[in-house]
Amino acid sequence: MRNICIVGAGFSGAVIAQELATDGFKVTIVDTRPHVAGNCYTRRDTNTDIMLHVYGPHIFHTSNEDVWKYIQKFDTFMPFINRVKAQAKGCVYSLPINLLTINQLFNKQFSPLQAKEFIE
Repeated sequence: MRNICIVGAGFSGAVIAQELATDGFKVTIVDTRPHVAGNCYTRRDTNTDIMLHVYGPHIFHTSNEDVWKYIQKFDTFMPFINRVKAQAKGCVYSLPINLLTINQLFNKQFSPLQAKEFIE
């Protein structure tokens, strides 16, 4: 049996380890942290039962159907749509700033060219 050592238990290390183990390698994974998942690690708060993103928020994006099917074999991913909002003058606006945001903020009906000229 062939032996392989993978350094890092994040997404890349875990995927490589899985594929090599499936191909008959004996895989050892080492990581400085005492858990798998790298920066995508989450743990459940013992007091509130809420899932915590230990190393900050993480979102997995792909438009590749093969990648999506592959990753779904190992866990269930929750759908997420990132909606960034800003508050100004007592109103809520969508970000990043686009023509709709400019028209809402200034209470106008600018065309793209008019908005460009107005901002300049």
